[in-house]
Amino acid sequence: MCIVGMIGVRGFSVSRIALTACATLSLTISLTVAAPAASQAAPPSSGQPPLRWPVRTLEHVDLWLHAFAMLSDDTTKVPLYRRGYRDSLTVEKNRRNVLTALDGNRDALRRGLQRKDYLSAQFLPFGFANWDVMRATIERFLQVDGDPRRAGDRELGLVMAQLASLFTSAADREWLRLFTTSVQDEHVRFFNAEHNAQLRGRAATITAVDSLWQQVYRLKFERFLNNTGQRQGDVLLSLPIGGEGRTSPGIAGRTVVAVTWPERPEDAVQTLYVLVHEITGTLAGPVVADNVTPAQHRTGEADRFVATAQVRAGALVLAKIAPELLDGYQRYYLAQAGVRVATTDAPALRFQDTFALPTAIADAIARQVDIVLAGI
Repeated sequence: MCIVGMIGVRGFSVSRIALTACATLSLTISLTVAAPAASQAAPPSSGQPPLRWPVRTLEHVDLWLHAFAMLSDDTTKVPLYRRGYRDSLTVEKNRRNVLTALDGNRDALRRGLQRKDYLSAQFLPFGFANWDVMRATIERFLQVDGDPRRAGDRELGLVMAQLASLFTSAADREWLRLFTTSVQDEHVRFFNAEHNAQLRGRAATITAVDSLWQQVYRLKFERFLNNTGQRQGDVLLSLPIGGEGRTSPGIAGRTVVAVTWPERPEDAVQTLYVLVHEITGTLAGPVVADNVTPAQHRTGEADRFVATAQVRAGALVLAKIAPELLDGYQRYYLAQAGVRVATTDAPALRFQDTFALPTAIADAIARQVDIVLAGI
């Protein structure tokens, strides 16, 4: 899920076009929150020029998205989170006999999500250095009843102003308080140990992804990234993320693209599928907006077109820059949509049918991809 497009969850939905506000929020935070520890939120300094688009992990991003995943009934065609994520983590917590405040407050938090959509708050952690900084900022925001003028510090006030735009009422802030308290308990009693275990267990996958990206495919992606204004950024491996990634400005305004984090090294290529899906997000929203009617905006049909257009745009880019990945990309997103294709069958027709678009939008997306890749 890029900062433009559509996301939907049973009982509520939010236009991804409206999520540009989240990009502004993350950018503001990135300019005002304390600098990160080098080991987590900034590429390490080794006397060499920093890598362009390094592969990294960030526990606090995973923690925050994990909490949303555990509360959400995900019914979109391309799920917001990794398929089976909530069920698998619930089984693991039960196996360890762990019950946290996130579990205990689940019904109240879900009612809040259904009453007023807070999904755009998913993008908050990208602009913070770590969980301690993020939690302290939220707690201060709640202490002053959401009034940025009472922050006591101009930079902190700017951050709080953006929080206030998401959590405008006392009821909103009460939901945020309960959610943050529950996330903290989840972190202490379960997620920190779980994330560290996964970090150790998936170390070989991190190496495989890094090698595949830096040594083989980054240069192939470079023209598209440069010509869409995405010269610098970070590829963030994230445990809760599936085919619908997340994209947002992060620390110092660097684009952060959160992608799926496969369990096995042999599945490392899946991260590239989600990456190309995400970096095409800047094309999908404007193209759809130019090719739909006001009525389609009102009914939400335009938002659904954006999500589909992004999947299709990723395939078009790969066909141009890395055609050897196209078959796997199509199979991966068909699987995300719950569509099975035999290994002996070509997936192209099923892919076109599953992610169908009006001809005008499909043609416009193809033209935009050609224009971007033809640029200097």
